This record gives sequence, C-alpha cells and structure tokens, in this order.
Amino acid sequence: MKYKIHPLFIIYLIFLIIMGQYESILIYMLVVSLHEFAHSYVARKLGYKLDKLLLMPYGVCLNYKTNAFLPKDEILIAMSGPIVNFVLATMSIALWWLFPITYNYTRMFCLANVVMFTFNFLPCFPLDGGRILAAILTKKHDRKFAIKITLIFNLLICIVFILTFILGLFFNVINTNLLIISLFLFIGILEPNKSTSYGYLSLFSNRKNFYKKNNQIKFLLVLGTEPIYKIMAKMSKFKFNIFYVLLNNNSMKIISEITINNLAVKYSPTITLSEIFE
Repeated sequence: MKYKIHPLFIIYLIFLIIMGQYESILIYMLVVSLHEFAHSYVARKLGYKLDKLLLMPYGVCLNYKTNAFLPKDEILIAMSGPIVNFVLATMSIALWWLFPITYNYTRMFCLANVVMFTFNFLPCFPLDGGRILAAILTKKHDRKFAIKITLIFNLLICIVFILTFILGLFFNVINTNLLIISLFLFIGILEPNKSTSYGYLSLFSNRKNFYKKNNQIKFLLVLGTEPIYKIMAKMSKFKFNIFYVLLNNNSMKIISEITINNLAVKYSPTITLSEIFE
C-alpha cells in the first residue's frame, strides 16, 4: 500500500507545531487513524482492496484498487468513518457521567471526534458527506453529474467559511481553521478527478483460477444503453457471467464477463455497450 501526504496537511501540521499544540497533533492523528480504519475495514468486507492512503487535513483519503464502487457500497464505506467518530464521542461523554475525573483527560479527544464527525458529513467532495451525496445521485444520474453537484456545495460552503472568517476579524476573532477548511474544499474543486476515476470492480479481477474451477454459469439479459459499471453490478461473484446484450438496432450480442472487464479497463465505466458496438 502506498502512503502519501498532501502538501496542505504538512502546512496544517506546521501551523499546529508553531502554535505549540503538540497534544492536539497526537490526538488528531489518533482520531484520524480510527476514522480511516473504519473506512478500510468496511471496504475490505465489501470486497475492495486498499491501494493508496493520502493524508489530508481533517482526514485521510483512501483509494482502492478500484474506485468503481456500487452506490450502496460507497454509502456504507463513507458512513463508517463518521459513525465511529460519533460512537467515540458518545462514549467519551458517557464516561464523564460515570467517572467525572476523566473529563480533563478525554475532553480534547471527544472534541476532535465531534469535529471529524461534523466536518466529514458536509456534502462536499472528497469528504464522506460528498461521497454519500454523489452515491445517492449516481443511482439516477451520471457519475460526472453527481460529482458536479457535490462540487457546487464545495464552492458554496467554501464561500460561507471565508465570509465567516472575515466577519470574525471585525470582532477580533481569528479562526485560521476556517481558512484551512476553505482551502481544502477549494482543492476538492480543482482536483476531483484524482479521487473519482472509475476502474473495474476488484471483485471480478484476477479470476483466472475461478474460471478453471467453476462450471456454474449465470446468464443475464441487459440493455445496450446501460453503462458498464451498472452491468458489472449485476455480476455474480460465485458464477461465470454471460451477457445477452440487446443493442439499439435490435440486434443481440453475447459477451462474457472477461470482455466486460477488458472494456471497463479500456473505456470509461460510464460508457454504454451500444456506444462501443454500434
């Protein structure tokens, strides 16, 4: 697995060091790690293989051998991180009630989890809230359109944070975190494609041994107007998949899952079989 650090994270880390917030750095790293472990655990359980880990402010961006998430899978993966932060914050508060003396030791840990939970649920890309919104929209719209909608939220919320920072200056309140958040959201607008490219599902890659051992076949009838990623979502991982494709000119084409996988690598996953074969 490849580990990368976003330049903005280094800037944020330097800022915390200059401010002498060493304790905040340790707690922040712990909370981020727990948040992303939840993402990774759920993703692996759903059949996705972790490929890259990009450390960014207020979180870690996980990339997998495939980004061709099924919408329902993407929602589950995205929700897992904030849910863990919510549970940890709730447990910390419950601990205060049972053992008040723990408040001074867990206050910052609880606050960090609340911030991670709240911030990551913003409907902006590549935050978890943005991924959830994109996944919901993908069910009825093209993926590119879904991402464009989330990027609109990026811009609007970015403007709100900048205006809030400026307004605070009039009251002698300087919150540099607002500027860092705004910069992070703006970067999400400039480089969305690095986190949204589609590949083919890892579930159906490297299945050569499966082909040799398994004789069961699943036949599926699909329309040529369906995009590749939706066709792949219909595959059975326990059987060899054969597709009867009804094209726009009323002709029928028979292809296997091997062909589908090859097409997914060669073309965009949003392209339809009719566009390829007609």
